[in-house]
Order: sequence, then C-alpha cells, then structure tokens
Amino acid sequence: MTTPTAVPTGSKKNLSVPESRKRQKLPPANSQEKFEDFLLNNRWLAVILLVLPLNYLFTSYWGFRDFLTRTVLAQFRSHEKTVAYIQKQIQTWRESGSKNYLCSRRPGFLQVTLRDGVYKLKDNAIDLPLFDILELNAEKKTVKVEPSVNIGQLTRFLIPKGWCIPVIPEYDDLTMGGMLNGYGIEGSSHKYGLFNDIIVSVDIIVGTGEVVHCSRTENTDLFYALPWSYGGIGFAVMIELEIIPVKKYCRLVYEPIRTVDDMVNRFTELAEATNPPEYLEGIQYDYHNGILTHGDFADIVGNDGVYNAIGNWWKPWFHRHAETLMKKNHPTVEYIPLRDYLHRHTRSLYWEGDLIIPIGNHWLFRHTIGWLMPPSVTFLKLTQTKSQRAHYFHKHIAQDYLLPLTKLKEGLKLCHEVYEVYPLWLCPHALLKTTPQGALRKPINNAKIEQYVDIGIWGVPGAVTRRETYDAHDANREYETWLRENRGYQAMYAISEMTVDEFYKMFDMTLYKNARKKYKSEGVFMDVTEKVLVKKDKSKNFSTLL
Repeated sequence: MTTPTAVPTGSKKNLSVPESRKRQKLPPANSQEKFEDFLLNNRWLAVILLVLPLNYLFTSYWGFRDFLTRTVLAQFRSHEKTVAYIQKQIQTWRESGSKNYLCSRRPGFLQVTLRDGVYKLKDNAIDLPLFDILELNAEKKTVKVEPSVNIGQLTRFLIPKGWCIPVIPEYDDLTMGGMLNGYGIEGSSHKYGLFNDIIVSVDIIVGTGEVVHCSRTENTDLFYALPWSYGGIGFAVMIELEIIPVKKYCRLVYEPIRTVDDMVNRFTELAEATNPPEYLEGIQYDYHNGILTHGDFADIVGNDGVYNAIGNWWKPWFHRHAETLMKKNHPTVEYIPLRDYLHRHTRSLYWEGDLIIPIGNHWLFRHTIGWLMPPSVTFLKLTQTKSQRAHYFHKHIAQDYLLPLTKLKEGLKLCHEVYEVYPLWLCPHALLKTTPQGALRKPINNAKIEQYVDIGIWGVPGAVTRRETYDAHDANREYETWLRENRGYQAMYAISEMTVDEFYKMFDMTLYKNARKKYKSEGVFMDVTEKVLVKKDKSKNFSTLL
C-alpha cells in the first residue's frame, strides 16, 4: 500500500491549459438566457415535488409486481407463451407490409440514454413483456432471466441467497437486455470482463421470426455478435448468466491519492496484480487529487476497520463520503454490507445528483426525504423542457470512454484539456480474447486478456461553468478521434459524433454484419449505426439523434 505524497490536504492544483485551448469569455447573458438559466438552476424544485413522488409510486408498483410474480403468480407464469405472443406480433408486422424496422415498445424515456427513440412508431413497436427472473441453478452456478429484468431486481433476488452475478453495473434501472446489446461494467471487471463476458447463453428471436439458442459453444457467431449490436440482430427473450458465491460484507480500503502519477501507478498495480482485489475503483476530484478504493468479500466486521451501512437513505452520498476520506493522509478501512457497496452510487446517480438536486447531500434533506432518492432517469426525462434537453445535449457531458490501461495518464490529460469535468470515474476491465472475436478487437500481442480502463465523464465542463465559449460536439469529436488512434472505444449509450466510417474504424463489426445477413435481420431490425450516431441537420444547424 502506497503512502500519499506530502501535498496539502484538498489541494486544488490543476494542469495548466495550453494557450491554444484557452477560450474567450461569453458576453453577459440576455433576458432569455437568464430565464433559461433560472429554470435549469431551480429544476430541483420540480424534481423534489414531482419526480421523487412519482418515482416512489413507480418503483413500489414494480416491487410489488415482482413479489407477486415470484410468489402467488409463479404457477401461472409461462415464458413460452410470452415468447409465442412476441412471435405472433412479428408475424402481424410482416403481414402489414410495414417498411419501418421492428423495435421494442418500451418508451424512449425509459432508456438510460440521452437519445430519444423517435423511430418507435405504432406500426413497428412490439410489446415485449419480459420482466421475470426465470430460474436459479445453484448447482450449475447460473441464473436465467428475461431481458427486461433490471439490476436492482436481480441483486435483491440473488444476494439474500448468497449469490450474485460477477459484474454488477450501478443503476437499478439498467436491464439485462440493454447490457447484452450494449455494455455493462463494474469495479470487478478487471477480474471478470464486461457484463457480456459473464453471459452463458441467450435465446433470441432473429430476423426470420424463429428463436435461436446461442452460447459459447452453440451458434458462437451469433453469441459473440450480440454485444455492442444495440438490438440490430433481434429480440433477446432469455439470458443465462454466471453467478458466484458472495459473503455478507465488502471490506473496502480507501487510499487518498495526491498526484495523477500516483493514481495511474497504483491503479495499474492493483488491476494487473497476480491476486487482484475483487473490486477496484478510482474517483478523481480534480486533475491530481482523488481516492482509490479496493475491496474484497468478508464474513464478519474485522478489528481493522469500522462498519458503515452506506446504503441507508440518511447516509452521505458515497462519492462525498469518499471525498472526506480523501482529505486524510492515511488509508481508511470500512466494512460495508455487500448490496450497499454494489449500489454505492445509486442514490446520487454517481455525482449527477449534485446537479439534479444541489441540496440532496445536505444532512437535513437526507434525514427528512432522503428515502425518496434516487430520482429515476425515467421521470427526470419526463420533466425536461425542450430548452433543457438542448442544454444537456450541447453543454452537458455524459460519456464512458474505454481505453488501454497503458494509456490512462494520456487519457486523463486529454480529458482535462477538452472537458475539465470532475469528478471522474475510473473503472478497470479486462478485454478478453474470444473465438470468434466480437466488436472489441482482440488483446494486443494476441494475449488472452488486456487490461483496459473506463473513464466515466458526467457533468458540466469547466468552460461552461465559467461562461466561456465551448462546443461539446467538438470536444467529443476530439476525444473520439484520440480513442480510435489508441485502440479505445466509446460506450454506445452516449452522444457519438462519429461518422459511419469512423464508427467501423473504432469497432470491428464484421461478425455483427455477417450475423445480420445469416439470420435475416437486415430490413427487419435497425442497424446499430442508425441508432447510436448523431445525424447533422444543416438546415437547422442542430444535431439530432435517431
């Protein structure tokens, strides 16, 4: 364990911005801009009065439905009948002669993305009522779920039984199908890979309308083509996942970090260790200062640390709690209930909660209505005005960039120069060699694995807060270009400024394209590039999303 270098606690020293990157000050805001700023700055009132109560009713309904489904209604549930119902809808679509691509009827506001699902129409949206956990097989160490099962639902089901899937992405609302077709990551990914690497098998309705079973040994071309396909091959109807035995607590070590070099070196040391910790995460609070946390399973609370149930609604938000520990000049050990740890960023939506409800971490808020947190991304979208959506699109950054761990220091430097958004999230993950290889190219030097790191960038750029000229689209373009040059990848939920050709330079979609042809998905399901790439509307001087 390294000892932090002797730098004043909470130091705010920053990387100087090159002269070529310095931006001009904007003129004083006019009356319309002041009004829009007022609405944005006070949106938290609508969130507290409207979003939080609606979200509570919504989650209570789904919690009650999940309970009924697993108990009283279990004997009446039929996965096979649900799949047949979906196939019948597809047949009706075929008979209608519709030229619009098939898609799910799930409303766009329910998706955890800044994009709007404007391609969802009455004649092409299919009802996919696939919300149930199907089977836990402790002997085989797997769990079968329908694709609309979300992370919160699954951890509530598995952890009390002493099991969990190895990779638990944070948000409760993230669904199994979304992470199959996109990506999912957690602080355990340096050991287990991304979410798609813990998938054992998938049942999927392809372009022909038939259900095809695929796995690591059956129809492997289809199995490895699904991750990053964004629904371009078909509708998944069953996903089988690995599970691992877990213990009651996570023993978590917090290490304050005082320089970017210390963060890169210590982070790399732990990620590439022969016997690495079960969980590893870094949070950068400015260019130099941050906290590195690493943890392992524990049965009991040891004498070397303190018990901290960070999931209790009155507790400080995890990233703010970690920031107080960062200001110490020594490591801290805590024993945290496992589910609390796995959902440590849920209540505050990482640090987006600081923007959505600025008073959310205040002790008075937490001890009175903190039990209503977090606000659902679903209802947050519903309360956005057109001008607010445009603001988030142009002036707010929500990106996850995946890059080789060897490029972490360079990636952090560029991130500061083009975004200057803090805190930053650092999450390691192993890129695995597979046969055949999917959208992520095989590890360098034909190795079995290569360690990567996800830099999560969520917030308002420094230039915007200082009211300087800033173009988020140009910033995204610059970082995307650097990623392509350095074997990096961009999470598909995020705003992408790439062209189709640039997208295919970043991702190897050969397997995906072949699967679309083989399984007759072309002309039936929308291509991934039509869903995830920004289209420029020159007539309006505005970027739009499909």
